[in-house]
Amino acid sequence: MSINFIKFIYKGNVIKMGEKLQKILKPKLIHIAVIVLGIIFMSLSILHTNMWFDESYTIGIVRHSFSEIWNITSFDVHPPFYYFCLHILNLIFGESIILYRLFSAITIALTALLGYTHIRKDFGEKTGFWFSFLMLFLPVAAQYAGEIRMYSLGMLLGTIMCIYAYRIYKKDIHKLTYVFFGLSSLALAYTHYYGVLLAGVINLALFIYLIKNRKERKQDLIKFTITAVLQVVAYLPWLIVFVSHLKGTGFWITLTFPGSIYEILTVQYKGNLAFQPIILSTAFYAYLIYMVNKTPKEERKPGTWGFIIYIGIIFLVLVICGLLHSVILLSRYLLILNGAFMFSVAFFMAKDTNKWRIISICVIILTLSTISNNKTIKENYSSGNREFIEYIDANIQKGDIILYSGAINGAVITTEVSHSHDNVSYFYNKEHWGVHDAYKAFAPYMVIEEDLSKILNDYTGRIWIVENENTHSLYEEVAEKYTVNKIDEKQFTDMYKDYKYTFELVEKD
Repeated sequence: MSINFIKFIYKGNVIKMGEKLQKILKPKLIHIAVIVLGIIFMSLSILHTNMWFDESYTIGIVRHSFSEIWNITSFDVHPPFYYFCLHILNLIFGESIILYRLFSAITIALTALLGYTHIRKDFGEKTGFWFSFLMLFLPVAAQYAGEIRMYSLGMLLGTIMCIYAYRIYKKDIHKLTYVFFGLSSLALAYTHYYGVLLAGVINLALFIYLIKNRKERKQDLIKFTITAVLQVVAYLPWLIVFVSHLKGTGFWITLTFPGSIYEILTVQYKGNLAFQPIILSTAFYAYLIYMVNKTPKEERKPGTWGFIIYIGIIFLVLVICGLLHSVILLSRYLLILNGAFMFSVAFFMAKDTNKWRIISICVIILTLSTISNNKTIKENYSSGNREFIEYIDANIQKGDIILYSGAINGAVITTEVSHSHDNVSYFYNKEHWGVHDAYKAFAPYMVIEEDLSKILNDYTGRIWIVENENTHSLYEEVAEKYTVNKIDEKQFTDMYKDYKYTFELVEKD
């Protein structure tokens, strides 16, 4: 064999390998680039220290010990795992609102990354790519990337659980498959009650399937049963609390028609534009119906599962609400199912061979997301958002007390002010709303009192009376019962979540 012939063979193989490598690397690199750009895009609006009521509740809880978090959340409507995660961050790095927001952004980023690592492996490059794209570039990503609540963590855990459930179903089982499935399922149940429903439905469906195929799946049935039993045992400490919550009939959420149905159907496409959800939801539901009908029956099954799970959980919740005569349905709770839902869309986008239709979808998403994200950035970083807190910081004196007429403004302001001041805050619970146990989250910085005299009879000094919007009912009640001199009065508008505060600074003789 001549040297030239060897060179020819070598050169030919190198060229072929290079061409194959190029084909492999190009889609991977594009996928990675989209993930990186998507993470940057969705994170542009999160590096701020504003908060709304639910976020202040999170921060209030996280300040407590693990045992206190467990006790406080037993009177709330959400399990404690998310709060435990932030409490660990608190112990390591100290209290940081930006760090808490980054935690939410990271969990969404990790969910999108599953498109590259797991979904691409199980369903192909295109499905994985579109899953990552949708998770990061739909307007809902930017809205919840910086939300100091458990929804982004729920998305991640729910997606991981569904992925490993599918691998068990397909018998694509590795050493740690059941471990990852069991841990993600259990963590999801400890994160959100809709997570309990999702985990319960998936576990039950897998169990029924393995029972039906027990002859050829005997070992898998044994492993799954052990995993399921361990999950139940590990969840038993919280199960009593869960049942007590289900029995409660005085829940604050109301279900309206058709408003609630609209919220349910459009929540996956939320953002900061009023018209955006209806545009995106209409377009995507129509697209899904079209692609399901177009795709051969034997090929469309995986893509329909995510949507079936989504609709099935909604139906199950409505049934539970009917049986308990109580409403436990908020549209944002359904974001726990976001991974499964977006997988359905991604699956059929991967099946679509019409490039112009795909381009149109991308243009619509990117256009609306850009406009929505820009609006969110302007509102989140508005200079007016900090004016009230800065005013209090600059003018509050030692011994001043803060008196709130509403729980929401009281929680938000108390949480912020307590960072740097030792002044006592009081929530005058005139309406006798049963929040004492749940509002232990704000202790010791906030005191809840239903009798105004217990707050003011023995007090002399300055009082910051804080009310919502333009109401003056609390000030008038205080002025009617006690001799006070008004020192100052101002109104502030917070663009972040559209909060409006009116306060009167008075001195009581």
